[in-house]
Amino acid sequence: MIKAFSSVITKCKDIANKFRGVDATANGVETNGRQLVQQWGFISVPTPGSKVIFIQIDNAVYGIASDSSDRPSVEEGETALYTSKDHFIILHKDGTISIKANGGIDVDGDIRVSGKITATGNVESDGDVKDSVGALSRLRQNYNSHTHVGNLGAPTA
Repeated sequence: MIKAFSSVITKCKDIANKFRGVDATANGVETNGRQLVQQWGFISVPTPGSKVIFIQIDNAVYGIASDSSDRPSVEEGETALYTSKDHFIILHKDGTISIKANGGIDVDGDIRVSGKITATGNVESDGDVKDSVGALSRLRQNYNSHTHVGNLGAPTA
């Protein structure tokens, strides 16, 4: 026999990096230590107050889906990966991607872009900046060593 019921998560924890153990309650009935089954390639630990759907197959109970009211808005045909409405990645139906990460984005590896990069703030680099002609550091060296002879015959910077 298969039954489905919804509940509210009271606690969820990662158990030995193998599965999420969910404690939840609904209508005064507590469900403790049940496995939250998630899609392949996706892992999350829902926060207390999130909703969860359980299915019961004979004596086994599994959490199969969770949801939170603290999420970004998406339109029909869009997908979001989020931890809250203030931290998300949204795949829009028009092909664009929105990322909101107030703490910044860290990338470990090379980034290749085959399009224009537009920045509304400063662009900073700890390394050299290069284009198809050469490095910015080389341009700076040439500029800094460049002098003119002034009106009185002395070099000027």
